[in-house]
Amino acid sequence: MNQKKELVLFVPGMGANEPEQNLKKLVDGIRDYCDGKGVSFNSLDNNEDEKTGVRNIQLGLDDKTKTIEIREVYWSDLRPRLSTEGSLRKFLRGFDLLFYWAGSFKTWISASHSKYMLINMVLTLILFLVWYYGAVAAAFTAIGASPEVLGFTLTTGWTEWFKSAGDAMGSWNVWVFAAVLMTIFPVADVIDISFGTKCFLQNRLGLQHKINGRLSRALGSVTRDSANYSNVTVVAHSFGVVIATETLADFENQKLPVQSLITLGGPLELIQGRSHRVRDARERLESLLNSDGFVNWVDFYSDYDWLCSKSPVSDGIEGFEHRKITTTVPWDQRASGASHLLYFTDWDVIKELIKLE
Repeated sequence: MNQKKELVLFVPGMGANEPEQNLKKLVDGIRDYCDGKGVSFNSLDNNEDEKTGVRNIQLGLDDKTKTIEIREVYWSDLRPRLSTEGSLRKFLRGFDLLFYWAGSFKTWISASHSKYMLINMVLTLILFLVWYYGAVAAAFTAIGASPEVLGFTLTTGWTEWFKSAGDAMGSWNVWVFAAVLMTIFPVADVIDISFGTKCFLQNRLGLQHKINGRLSRALGSVTRDSANYSNVTVVAHSFGVVIATETLADFENQKLPVQSLITLGGPLELIQGRSHRVRDARERLESLLNSDGFVNWVDFYSDYDWLCSKSPVSDGIEGFEHRKITTTVPWDQRASGASHLLYFTDWDVIKELIKLE
């Protein structure tokens, strides 16, 4: 009889701009771990199988072998991007976005539970203000050049005012400072992720339903093919942790077809401060632990990852465990967000994922 393989459903975060972008990092991390630990690593895929969002690997150590299918549930193509909008839309929606995050007292309280998350919130606010300053300057310049862009014709006096204001705001000394910040930090990504998160939490144009639906359909497929797998694990990274939490908590089938959940660098603490819906989902998911086969939830976090914090789940809950990874990076990678990818190469994470030793 053929040995059943294990299935890993991988839910990447919002920063994965292309399919398989982080899937490749995860598989490369497994390969490097195997090389360092003397574990055999064999890819069972042909080269033409790439871009399918699926990787099949066979691992072996001494007399132990296992086959793992890693299936990516990609969703970032669904999110809207504010950075690609026109100047007037950036101006209007940017103000709403700034108020949504900076004006939420509960969000700041949630961020204060982790000094690293709080640092990131302050840094994000600074970057957002720099970006929004540019959006306002561009909008004023556009209005000054084409007064009818607002849908009605401005008087000559107002047209000149907008033109002068746009020119003054776009002076070279201001833009030197802005250009330096935008070179060091991924400002456009910060804006798009903040905007995409807001749209998801508000379910704008059904965005939450569409995104969670992709993971829900993958879980439904697993239920139908459950005889082919000996174990099913969901691995979620970054905002994918929010998606996995909601989808697993709301899965409508009688039995959740998942035995383990591994969360990597999740923002649950911050997001649930802005959304009661996410908080309720996290509480429901906690209650599902040790029922119907869902027995294990391991939450990895890092003090060097300023985009995440420990998931707000009590360590006293049976089957749940926080684990702080030990991989370190310099401060510039923490500030730029590069440290958010530490989990794909951390050996503690890979060891928990493959469970071969």
